[in-house]
Amino acid sequence: MRKSIKKTFVLIVIIAIVICIGWLYLNKAKGNRVSFRTVKITRGKLVETISANGTVEPEDLVDVGAQVAGQVLSFGKGEDGNEIDYGSLVSEGTILAQIDDRVYTSDVALASAQFEETEAGVERAEADLLQLKAKLDQAQLDWGRAQKLGPSEALAKSTYDSYKAAYETTKANVSVGEASIMQAKAAVAQAEAVLQKAKRNLAYCTIVSPVKGVIIDRRVNIGQTVVSSLNAPSLFLIAKDLRRMQVWVAVNEADIGRIYPGQPVTFTVSTYTEQIIKGEVSKDRLKQL
Repeated sequence: MRKSIKKTFVLIVIIAIVICIGWLYLNKAKGNRVSFRTVKITRGKLVETISANGTVEPEDLVDVGAQVAGQVLSFGKGEDGNEIDYGSLVSEGTILAQIDDRVYTSDVALASAQFEETEAGVERAEADLLQLKAKLDQAQLDWGRAQKLGPSEALAKSTYDSYKAAYETTKANVSVGEASIMQAKAAVAQAEAVLQKAKRNLAYCTIVSPVKGVIIDRRVNIGQTVVSSLNAPSLFLIAKDLRRMQVWVAVNEADIGRIYPGQPVTFTVSTYTEQIIKGEVSKDRLKQL
């Protein structure tokens, strides 16, 4: 009885092992089976891409500099009421910074005094000319009477000659007086130009925004001295519209021949790699045809 049970148990184990081996074999065979998918052939477009890296920057940038030298005393306020800094919104005419103007105020005062002095010189020259014309009228009358009398017993030859010389002298003096007026007026024009230049330099001490935009770079601090020589030092960098951006890229020499203005492009930025931005080629530089 026990032997029969033992044989039955062994037979069941053997059958179970055979079933497991068969199941594993079938699964393995099914996993290695090759499947195919068929589709209808259609004509499409072949897309060729050119990849390049570059920098993104605003399309319109305004570099605001200083045309005079001096120490930066203060900054203006943006549209939010806070001191001008990175990211400040500004309008056209907004005061960005104030440079020490004491030297330029003195220049305006000096030029103004010189201008008034030259104007007084014109008035004096005109008054002198009136005197010279009065003397000319008198000399002309005397010379006219002398000509009627002529050298005679009534008019000595020396007196006749002196009237003639006086007339010629006063006539020449009137010409000199007229030239003096012209010279004085030229001095007024020169002094006025110096005064206008001094006033402009004084106005340049107040740095104002030429456009409406956003401050993306402030390059000076309060107390810093700016020096203007041949090149105006840069103080602020303003972007007119951050909604319009441009990408500057260096394209490989082998691919530059296939780049042309108006060509559609796409690009991504490091911060938002999943966002694809569309655009077009606006210009190509250093391209030899």
